Amino acid sequence: VIRTTGFVYISWLLRKMEEALDLAVKATMGSMGKLISKPPMTDKLLRKPPFRFLHDIFSEVIRTTGFLEGLFTPEEMVSDNVQEKEAKVAYLQKIIDATALATGKKLAARPSKIVAGQEPEHTNELLAVMAEAAKGKVSTKDAVARVLKKAKEGSGAAKEEKKPKAEAGPAEKEKEKE
Repeated sequence: VIRTTGFVYISWLLRKMEEALDLAVKATMGSMGKLISKPPMTDKLLRKPPFRFLHDIFSEVIRTTGFLEGLFTPEEMVSDNVQEKEAKVAYLQKIIDATALATGKKLAARPSKIVAGQEPEHTNELLAVMAEAAKGKVSTKDAVARVLKKAKEGSGAAKEEKKPKAEAGPAEKEKEKE
């Protein structure tokens, strides 16, 4: 009985998750689809959005609406330059932070999960919030400035945290002389 009940609960939970994703995808298709024409908002791509697809969406929104303009360097605006996992995570973190600051909404999207292709309902929430804010002409100048300042401070802190190499001991110094 317990196994059957557990299976029934898991099945119910999976159906609910699928329903939530259906609603999120429809919301994204409705809001983002009205805002930009390319890339096309297809059910398949929105159910498990690849990074390149998301990058194309963000770039098109920035280009056509000016929403979050200035957030990325010209190099970051070219998807071929954002290939490594760390670069993708940093790119997505900037988008999430700036969108949240500009809209005042707490977003559940996490860059590492997006890159891994997980939690597409949260990714779709990010896209829908971004589309609504861009349509509403929400000012993003302050949000962009804050995110860039945070990124600059973060990269500076990371450099400072690197410890200098330990000085070589007498044995190592002798080896270096040889």
